[in-house]
Amino acid sequence: MAATLAWRLSATNGSSLATTDLEKNGNLKIQDSEPPTPRSVMKMGVRDRTGSMEDPDGTLASVAQCIEQLRRSSSSVQEKEHALRQLRELVETRENALSAVGSHSQAVPVLVSLLRSGSLGVKIQAATVLGSLCKENELRVKVLLGGCIPPLLGLLKSSSEEGQIAAAKTIYAVSQGGAKDHVGSKIFSTEGVVPVLWELLRNGLKTGKLVDNLLTGALRNLSSSTEGFWSATIQAGGVDVLVKLLTTGQSDTQANICFLLACMMMEDESICSKVLAAEATKQLLKLLGPGNEASVRAEAAGALKSLSAQCKDARQEIAKSNGIPALINATIAPSKEFMQGEYAQALQEHAMCALANISGGLSFVISSLGQSLESCSSPAQTADTLGALASALMIYDSKAESTRASDPVVIEQTLVNQFNPHLPYLVQERTIEALASLYGNAILSVKLANSEAKRLLVGLITMATNEVQDELVRALLALCNNEGSLWRSLQGREGVQLLISLLGLSSEQQQECAVALLCLLSNENDESKWAITAAGGIPPLVQILETGSAKAKEDSATILRNLCNHSEDIRACVESADAVPALLWLLKNGSLNGKEIAAKTLNHLIHKSDTATISQLTALLTSDLPESKVYVLDALRSMLSVVHLSDVLREGSAANDAIETMIKILSSTKEETQAKSASALAGIFETRKDLRESSISVKTLWSVMKLLNVESENILAESSHCLASIFLSIKENRDVAAVARDALSPLIALANSSTLEVAEQATCALANLILDGEVSKKAIPNEIIVPATRVLREGTISGKTHAAAAIARLLHSRRIDNSITDCVNHTGTVLTLVSFLESASGRSAATSEALAALAILSRSEGASGHIKPAWAVLAEFPNHISPIVLSIADATPLLQDKAIEILSRLCRDQPFVLGNAVASASGCIPSVARRAIDSTSPKVKIGGAALLICAAKVSHQRVVEDLNQSNSCSHLIQSLVTMLCSADTSPSGNLVDDDREVISIYRHAKEGESGESHKATAVIYDYNLAVWLLSVLACHDEKSKIVIMEAGAVEVLTNRISSCYLQYSQSDFSEDSSIWICALLLAILFQDRDIIRAHATMKSIPALANLLKSEESANRYFAAQAIASLVCNGSRGTLLSVANSGAAGGLISLLGCADGDISDLLELSEEFALVCYPDQVALERLFRVEDIRVGATSRKAIPALVDLLKPIPDRPGAPFLALGLLNQLAKDCPPNKTVMVESGILEALTKYLSLGLQDATEEAATDLLGILFSSAEIRRHEAAFGAVSQLVAVLRLGGRAARYSAAKALESLFSADHIRNADTARQAVQPLVEILNTGLEKEQHAAIAALVRLLSENPSRALAFADVEMNAVDVLCRILSSNCSTGLKGDAAELCGVLFGNTRIRSTMAAARCVEPLVSLLVTEFSPAQYSVVCALDKLVDDEQLAELVAAHGAVIPLVGLLYGGNYMLHEAISRALVKLGKDRPACKMEMNIDQ
Repeated sequence: MAATLAWRLSATNGSSLATTDLEKNGNLKIQDSEPPTPRSVMKMGVRDRTGSMEDPDGTLASVAQCIEQLRRSSSSVQEKEHALRQLRELVETRENALSAVGSHSQAVPVLVSLLRSGSLGVKIQAATVLGSLCKENELRVKVLLGGCIPPLLGLLKSSSEEGQIAAAKTIYAVSQGGAKDHVGSKIFSTEGVVPVLWELLRNGLKTGKLVDNLLTGALRNLSSSTEGFWSATIQAGGVDVLVKLLTTGQSDTQANICFLLACMMMEDESICSKVLAAEATKQLLKLLGPGNEASVRAEAAGALKSLSAQCKDARQEIAKSNGIPALINATIAPSKEFMQGEYAQALQEHAMCALANISGGLSFVISSLGQSLESCSSPAQTADTLGALASALMIYDSKAESTRASDPVVIEQTLVNQFNPHLPYLVQERTIEALASLYGNAILSVKLANSEAKRLLVGLITMATNEVQDELVRALLALCNNEGSLWRSLQGREGVQLLISLLGLSSEQQQECAVALLCLLSNENDESKWAITAAGGIPPLVQILETGSAKAKEDSATILRNLCNHSEDIRACVESADAVPALLWLLKNGSLNGKEIAAKTLNHLIHKSDTATISQLTALLTSDLPESKVYVLDALRSMLSVVHLSDVLREGSAANDAIETMIKILSSTKEETQAKSASALAGIFETRKDLRESSISVKTLWSVMKLLNVESENILAESSHCLASIFLSIKENRDVAAVARDALSPLIALANSSTLEVAEQATCALANLILDGEVSKKAIPNEIIVPATRVLREGTISGKTHAAAAIARLLHSRRIDNSITDCVNHTGTVLTLVSFLESASGRSAATSEALAALAILSRSEGASGHIKPAWAVLAEFPNHISPIVLSIADATPLLQDKAIEILSRLCRDQPFVLGNAVASASGCIPSVARRAIDSTSPKVKIGGAALLICAAKVSHQRVVEDLNQSNSCSHLIQSLVTMLCSADTSPSGNLVDDDREVISIYRHAKEGESGESHKATAVIYDYNLAVWLLSVLACHDEKSKIVIMEAGAVEVLTNRISSCYLQYSQSDFSEDSSIWICALLLAILFQDRDIIRAHATMKSIPALANLLKSEESANRYFAAQAIASLVCNGSRGTLLSVANSGAAGGLISLLGCADGDISDLLELSEEFALVCYPDQVALERLFRVEDIRVGATSRKAIPALVDLLKPIPDRPGAPFLALGLLNQLAKDCPPNKTVMVESGILEALTKYLSLGLQDATEEAATDLLGILFSSAEIRRHEAAFGAVSQLVAVLRLGGRAARYSAAKALESLFSADHIRNADTARQAVQPLVEILNTGLEKEQHAAIAALVRLLSENPSRALAFADVEMNAVDVLCRILSSNCSTGLKGDAAELCGVLFGNTRIRSTMAAARCVEPLVSLLVTEFSPAQYSVVCALDKLVDDEQLAELVAAHGAVIPLVGLLYGGNYMLHEAISRALVKLGKDRPACKMEMNIDQ
C-alpha cells in the first residue's frame, strides 16, 4: 500500500506517456524519459565536444577518418560499407563519438548523400548510422535538415527486408522531436511522409510485425507535430488499417494503435461509428486484461475513454460487452498487481474516465461505488470497490464538479463506515487509500472540516507500525465523526507524546507529517503548547531545524514561534534549547518561506538584548548569504526594539554596530535591501520614543532624506514610512525639526505620486511633519489637502488615519478661509472623511483623526455667495450623516464632543434625517445626553440638546424611553435648567452670533422655501434649544414636568420673561422675539395641577400678563397659552389671580387673528398638545367665574370687547368672538349691560349689522340685542330706535337663526310704547308674517309674540296687517288646524284675538274658518291656550254671522264648562262671550241652562 501511495503522490494528472520501448525487438534503445530540449542538448553537445578536443582515445580522429573515407569518390562500395560499419560501431560504443560526428561539418551531408545514391548495402548502413545520430536532438535536427526523408522513404519502399527495417528504424528515430519540433513538422508535411506510411501499413511489408511496430510508432510521434496529420490519415484510410492491426499486431504495435485511435476519435467523432462497426470495442476491452503489457492496457483504456466520450452508442456497447467490470478492474489493477510508473497511472485514470463517461459523470461513478460497498458479497469485492473509489477520487476535478458535484461529507462517512476490525487488513488498507485520495483532492477536501489534519493522519497511518497505526486510526475516526477537535481526537497529551515519538527515528516523510500535525495543534489549541513542552518536544524540534526537510524546518519554526508566544516560561525553554543558532541558520540558508518564519520566530523568541545574536545578524547583513536581507532586517528590528538606549548609543557595541549598519545599507546598490532597511528602521523608531529623541534619529534622517529622489517606488514608500516614524517626536527633538523642514517639498511631491503606496506613506510623513509649528505655517493648505483626500479615498486604514490627521493638524491653527473651503469642496474632502469614518469600524485612532478634521471643517464659513461652507455638503448628502452618528455611542468623551459639534451644524438643514440617524443608532441618545450633562462647553451642551430635539422630531417616544432607561433624564433636565441659569447670569456665556445661526433648528423645511423665516418661531437657536428640549420632555413625559419644576425651571423662566420685559420697557433695548419659547414651556408645565399650586407659579402670573403686552405675536400667543393652562387647570383662586393681573386686556388683544397669520403658532400648539386659541379659552373660562363676570375685570374688558365690533382687517374673527363674550357677560347682569350701552354697544351693533354679516355672527349680534333690550332702561335709550331698522333688515335678509333672534329682540323692543308706535315698527309686520308662514315652530312662536306685542291695543296696526297680507289669517287657521303643539296654537289663538278686533278682518272667510279649530281648542287642558281661544271667540261673536257659526259648532257647552276653577280672567272672558251668544238665541240659553 505504501508503494502504491508513493507512486500516486509522485505522479501528476495528465502526464504524457513515454514512447514504446523497442529495445527488445528493434535492437534500438529508446530513452524512457522525455527527450531533452534542443537547447539543453546543444549545451551538452558543446560541453562534451569541448571536453573531448584533446581526443585521448583517438575517437575524433577515427570519426574524421571514416568520414573522409566516405567522402572519397574513389572509395569502393566495400570500403564505404566498411567505413559505415566502423562509424556505427564508434557511435554505439564510444561516448564522445556522437559529439565528434556532430562537430564534423560534412558528416551528415555525406551520410545523406550515400543514403540517396549508394548501393543497397551502403544505403542500409547509412540509414543505420543516421538513426544512431538521432539520439542527440541537435544531430536529429541536422539529419532532418540534411534531406534524409525522401531517400529513407525510398529505402522503405524497396524490396529489401533489411533495407525496410533500417529505414523504419531511422524514420522512427528522426520523428521523435515531439510537439515542439516545428522544423520537423514542416518537413514531414512537405515530404508527404504520413500518407506513405499509412499506405505501407495498409499494403503490408514482408518484414511484418517489426516494421509495423516501427511505423505505427513513427505515426504516433508525428501525430502531435505534423501539419495536416489527421486529415491525411483519414484520407489514407488509417482507421481501417488501425482496426485491422489491432487484432494482429504485437503488444507495442497495439499500444501505438490504441493511442492513435484515441486521438483520432477525439479529432473526429465520426470515426467512432467505424470503430463500432468493426467490433473493435471487444478487442479494446480484451486488451485491458492483465495478460497484456502495461502500455497496451493503458492505451486501450485511453481509446475506450475517447470512444465513450464521443459516442453515445459506444457507451451502450461497452456496457453490453461487460465493459464496466473490466474498467473497474483496470482502475484497481495498479494496486492489486503492484504496478508502478506512468502507465499504471494512465491505466487507472483512463479507465476511470471511461467509467465516468458511461455512467454520466465522475460523480455518478463515485456515488455508485459508494452505494455498492453495502452490497459487496466478499472482502475481496469490497477491497476492489474501494480501490476503484480511490481512483475516482484521485482524478475528480473541477470539470466533474461542474457536471455534478459530489458531497465529500457523504463520501467520507461511507469510507469511515468501512473501518471494521473483523474485516481483512486489505479492506482497511484500501479504505485508507481511498481516504488519502479524498483528502488529497483539492476540490473535495476544502469542503471537509479538518481536511489537512485528516490528510496528515492518513499519511502517518500508511507509514506507522501496527500499534501506532491503531492509535492513529482511532484519532482519524474520532475526527471524521466530529467527536471533537484534533486535540481531543488525538486524546490530548497522549497524542502529542505519540507524535513527538515519531520525530526522531522516523523517515523524512513520516517526520514531515508528524511535525505538520504538531504545527496544526499548536495553531489551534493552547493546551497543546504546554503538552509539547512537557513531552520533551522542544529539543527534537530544534534538531529538525538543523537536519529536517525544508517543509519540516518551516513547520518546526512555526511551532516554536507559537510556543514562545504562549508563555514566557516556554519561551525561556526554547531559548535554552539553543534554538537561536538553528533559527539563524534557517534565516541564512532556508527557503524564502523558511526565512520569513525564522525571522518571525526570532521576533517572538528574543525578548531581551542578546549581543551575540545581534552580532550574528549584523554579520549576515554584510555577508554574501543570504542574498536577501529582508528577514535578517526583520529579526534585527525586533531585537533592537528591546535593546537599552545606552547600548544603542555606545560606539562599538553590538547594537550600535547593528543600527549603524542598517543606516549604512540605506545606500546599498540593491533596491530590496535599501527599502527593507528603511522599513526596519521605521519599525524601530515607531516603537521607541527614546531613540526618536536621540542623535541616532538625526543621523538616520540625513540618510533617509537622500532616498527621496530615487526612482524606485518601493524605496520611496519605505523611506517616507521611516520619515513618518522619526517625525513622531519632531516637537521634542529640535535637531530633527531643523533638518526635517527641508523634507517638506520632496514629501509634497511624493504625496502627489501616481503610485498610491508612495503617496500614502508620504502623506503619513507629512502628517507627522506638520506637528512642527513652523512647517505647518509654511505649508500651503491646498498642497496637503488634495493628496490627503486621495489617500483618504483609496489608501489603507493606516494611511487614511494619517491623511485625516494631516488635514486636522494643518487646519488646527488656521482660519478656514475661502481658498481652503473651495479646495475642500472641490476635492470632496468632507464626504471622504465621513466614508473613512464609516470604514474605521471602531478604531479609536482613526475615528479620532477623522472627527478632528471634520470638527475643524465644520467651523468653516462660506464668506461669499458662491462658496458654500465645507460642512454644507453633509446637508446635501444626508445619507453620509450616519457614520458620524454611529461614532458617538462607544467613543471617548473628547470624540463624542467632536461628533456632536459636527452634527449640531446639520440640525438646521437636515433635522429629520439627522434625527432618524440619532434615534436609530443604538446607545446614541444616552451618550449625547451624557455629554450635554457633563461637558463644560456651551457648544457641546447646546449641540447635544439640538441633536436630541432632532431625534424627538422623529420619535419622541424613543428619546424619552432611552433617557429613562439610562437614568439620565433627570440629570439632563437639571443640566439644561442650570444652563439657562448661567445664560441669565452671564451674558458672555451665550454663543456668538455666528454660532447662534449655525447651531439651530429650522422648524420649517427650508427658510427660503416655506416663506416662514421672517417669523420669530421659524428658527430655534442658542439657549432656547435647551428650553425647547425641556418642552419636548415635559410634553411627552408627565414625570418630567415635576422634575423640571423641582429643578427651578419656573423661577428661571419667569426671571427670563421679566428681564426681557424690563429691558424692552427701556427705550435703548429691542424686544427679544424668542422669549415666547419660555412661555411655551410654562404653558406645558401649567397643565399639571401640582405645578400650578406651587408658589413660583403664582409669581409667574404678573410676568405673563406683562408678556401679553409684547409687540411680538409669538410672545403674546404663548403667554396666552400659559394663562390658558393656568385658567383651565387652576383653582378658583388661581383664576382670580389671573383676573386681577390684568391679563384679560392682553387676551382680548389676541382675539380674532386670522389663522393664516398665526399658522406657525397653531402648528406649535398642535405639536405640544396645547389649545389652538388660548385667548378665547382663557377669557371664556375666566368669565364663567361669577365674581369675575360681575366684577371690575369684566367692566374693564367690556369697552375693549365693544371696540372689537368695529371691522379690523388683520383680526377678522374678533367681532364674532367679542359678541360671544359680550353675550356671556350680559346675561343676568344689568350692570354689565349698562357698561356696554355706555360703551356704545347699541350703535356698534346697529352699524355692525348693517355690514351684511354671516349667519352665526348675525345671530350673535341679534341675541345680544335681545338680551340688552330685555332691560326697560335700555329700551328707552335713544340708540334703540336705530336698532329697529337693522332688526327688520335681519328679518328680511338674515339667516334663519338670526331672524329668530331678531324677532325675539323686536318683541322686547315693542314693549316700549314709543318704539311700538313709531313708523319704523310697521316695517316689521311683513317679515314677521313671512316668518309665521314659513318658519319653524320656535320662529313662529317668536313672530307671533312680536306681532302680538306690536298689534295689541292698536287697531291701526291690525289694519296695517290686513292691508299687507289679507290671507295671513289663513296661516293662523292652518296653524290652528295642524298637529303642531298646543302652545303654538295658543299663541296663534292669541294673535287671532288681536286681529279679530278689526271688523274687516273678522268679516273675511278666513276668520270664519278659524271658528272650528278655535272651538276644538276649548276642550284641551292647556289653560293659556283656552284663554286665548276664548278671547278670540269673544271678538268673533261680535259679528252676528260668526256668532251663529260659533254656536253652531257647539262652543256654548265647552265655554260653560270652563267657568269652573279659579281663573277669573278666563271666567270674565267666557262670560262676555256667553252673553253675546245668548242674546236673541234661546237655544244657546237652553244649552247654558242644561249645562248648569
